[in-house]
Amino acid sequence: MKMLRRLLTSLLLLVIVLSGILAGHLALVWWSDPAAAPPAPEPGKEDVSRFSLANPARVVRVARTLPEAEAQLAGLVRQARAEGGRIAIAGARHSMGGHTMADGAVVVDMTPLNFVDEPRQEGGAHFVTVGAGALWRDVLPRLQAAGLAVQIMQSNNDFTVGGSLSVNCHGWQHGLPPIASSVVSLRVVTADGGVAACDAHTNDELFRHVLGGYGLFGIITQATLRVVKDAHYKTKTVAVTPESYWKTFQCETLDDSAGMAYGRINVAPLGFLESGTVNVLRLSGESPPKTRPAGFMPLLKRLVFRGSVGSGFGKQVREWGERLGGELDGGWRSVIQGEPASDFGSRRTDSTEILQEYFVPVRRLGEFITRIRPLFEKHRPVDLLNITVRDVKPDETTALPYAREHVFGLVMLFHMELGPESDERMRAFSQDMIEEALACGGTYYLTYRPHATREQFARAYPMAADFFETKRRLDPGNIFRNQFLEKYGPGK
Repeated sequence: MKMLRRLLTSLLLLVIVLSGILAGHLALVWWSDPAAAPPAPEPGKEDVSRFSLANPARVVRVARTLPEAEAQLAGLVRQARAEGGRIAIAGARHSMGGHTMADGAVVVDMTPLNFVDEPRQEGGAHFVTVGAGALWRDVLPRLQAAGLAVQIMQSNNDFTVGGSLSVNCHGWQHGLPPIASSVVSLRVVTADGGVAACDAHTNDELFRHVLGGYGLFGIITQATLRVVKDAHYKTKTVAVTPESYWKTFQCETLDDSAGMAYGRINVAPLGFLESGTVNVLRLSGESPPKTRPAGFMPLLKRLVFRGSVGSGFGKQVREWGERLGGELDGGWRSVIQGEPASDFGSRRTDSTEILQEYFVPVRRLGEFITRIRPLFEKHRPVDLLNITVRDVKPDETTALPYAREHVFGLVMLFHMELGPESDERMRAFSQDMIEEALACGGTYYLTYRPHATREQFARAYPMAADFFETKRRLDPGNIFRNQFLEKYGPGK
């Protein structure tokens, strides 16, 4: 009995000590976390990475109504043609490679064009028509009120629809291609100063190049999207290794009840890149209120996440918490989609966080993880905060596809100090990562920092020559410009 009492006392003391350490860690995070985020990047001068910088000629805010906006934009294009000018297109500016800016350009701020029409039903399908400057947080409440949700989008709501289409985004949707597959039609201001309606059958060349075209083929003003019925999900989480991820994912998503799915790869010191989870959101059959979590829980989640920055202990706390308690219990599709990235984002002014994403064939995910593991030792210190895994079916819509077969996209979030030395260190790391993705038959996402060499870009996107040739034909005056084109375009 005495031995048992001593053991229980020791365990209790251990729990008290560990709880105190954890409480102290979270208190320090709370104390050091700024109360507000720094000002949003200025259109045309900076993007969310805070590494991409430019000096625009001027910034023009587009009109709020579609007829006024299209007339205004067509006039700007005609003026640029006459004067040899250039135009860059900006939305929420969450791309990280200078895609929304160019030196000397007239930068068009599309965010005022944020109308969201009433959703409509035709047959058994549902649609919504929106302005290109609408943020997903503008779209989701309108859909939610009609019992609907977005079919394909990022996992956060801070992005414009036009920007999402221009980078051909994807998210936690299960068994679907990128967002371009959900686009019914577009209206686009073209390089000749006209306005074109386009879809998969009418002006189809323009359609497939504007989608995933990074603003180089015209200015999207309006989009009609297929949307889906809202649904309530419960989450099932299964522990995996990178080698078993694909087989487990297949087994867990076989039936039609799987509405959304994603994975995590462990970035904590214990089991770094050696374990992970498959998280499947299944239809629950329930209908609770459509509300976001309130109270202390959102703050706790932020503190746990921010506490992982630069801290192996913090990363371990987050890993254990997600493994034991689950990071997402479930919820309505429209509510899950409504979480802003800013809830977890950095608020510091002396550092930033950047994303990278690598796409590999689903059967080669384990091989890719094995190949990149030594790179984190080679390029220390690299502060990797998160790896999310998403499945993406082949993209048969766009001219510059990243998903040419069924792939897993590995979204990686890194914390970085601001400054050229930090960016150069990350450039070397990124180029090594790209080589490993290519060796696995994969590629990388063009939306983030332009660290790839031109030679790597050409190998990763062999269809780029045709893409830029079409750019030359559809925009012979090279009016639509950005830093992505300046780095990877022909003749550079």
